[in-house]
Amino acid sequence: MSILREKRGPLVTAKEAQQYATIPRASMDGVLMPGLMSKALDRQCRNGFCDFVDTVFPNIYYSYSTRVELPWFEIAQYDRGAGIAMEWGFRSLGSLQLGRVNGNQRQILASQEMYGRGLRYLVQAVRNPATVGTDDTLGAAILLGIYELMNATEENSWLLHSRGISHLLRLRGAKRHASGYGRTLLLSFRGLLVYEAFTRGEACFLESEEWRATLPETLEDEKRRGKSCGLGQLMDYAFNEIAQCPGFLAKTKTLVTSSPTTNAERDDLMAAINSSREVLGDVEIQILAGIKADQEGNKKESRAFFGLIPHSIKNASVKFTLEGVHSAIALLQQLSVVLVSDRSRQEAVTPWLKLGPCKKDWKAIKTAGEIARAQKDTRLHPIGPQQQGSPSVWHDRIALAMGMPEKV
Repeated sequence: MSILREKRGPLVTAKEAQQYATIPRASMDGVLMPGLMSKALDRQCRNGFCDFVDTVFPNIYYSYSTRVELPWFEIAQYDRGAGIAMEWGFRSLGSLQLGRVNGNQRQILASQEMYGRGLRYLVQAVRNPATVGTDDTLGAAILLGIYELMNATEENSWLLHSRGISHLLRLRGAKRHASGYGRTLLLSFRGLLVYEAFTRGEACFLESEEWRATLPETLEDEKRRGKSCGLGQLMDYAFNEIAQCPGFLAKTKTLVTSSPTTNAERDDLMAAINSSREVLGDVEIQILAGIKADQEGNKKESRAFFGLIPHSIKNASVKFTLEGVHSAIALLQQLSVVLVSDRSRQEAVTPWLKLGPCKKDWKAIKTAGEIARAQKDTRLHPIGPQQQGSPSVWHDRIALAMGMPEKV
């Protein structure tokens, strides 16, 4: 049963479901389908999309859905005149979920067709100056990117989607993601952007001051709408620091492998790393204080800390957020050691810098679930993101841990 199932509206009727099951694959295009059939398909798949979120991303979704103005379930359930690429994005994920639940390979194959159609419409939207910067174009890119993460069509396809999403975000600018629809879009994918940056061995664009500086505006907006909570604020503060970690790693590697390197360069980088580590340490202390208040039955402080985050996911929200914080602190501590050591000792102290160029040492993976297997035949040291436990919760975990859950 969905955590918020009662808020979604009615499911499709048995008659509509039967109609959907008999739709020929060649007639999946809305232009060719009769109006009734098209509506049945949409309703079926949009409910399937909500079930997909509940199955794959429940903790990250419900950690922010009560704080944003326009959550994904509302976007999916109501006709807001979304672009056609986004419509096919919903259809592809909804059909994929239905096919997996029902063990229906035909539905899964149909989802791949839907994905292909969505991708073609997305390309058209990106090429059009009037639509390239719209919310729905970015939303479609995110939906199709998630589809590739879950059901890859090519080995490096999710990385290509993530890079495209990064370009759209930068084109739109940080201000458009401080509140409203844009805020929902950013929250739903930002952890994967950090993950991608680590995978590529480069800085994440979200580390820039333009993106970090929107946080006060975001928190003020939540407070004005009565949707703020302590844990949500701490997640955002933590993310601002974690977003810098891929860049800190890349810069440290460059410094210790470059000759000559000035002390000023090392000192500046070390100061930035230590400052970020101090902020994350403060975040950790405040999260632990919130947990303690909740455990001790302090209802007032507990309500202020968790706010509108559902009770059913509060433990996972705290656990995975702390994983990201702890992993980031561990990385920053290692980088600090490296920067105060001589080169020979740096290489012995930490395996992080044994990475060669990304294009030579990192085999692009189909899904996050293949990290463990990929690492067996590469020299990539696990930088936070490596699969642990059930693959069914891995994507949710990496998103809520802001791109870098703890190492085994």
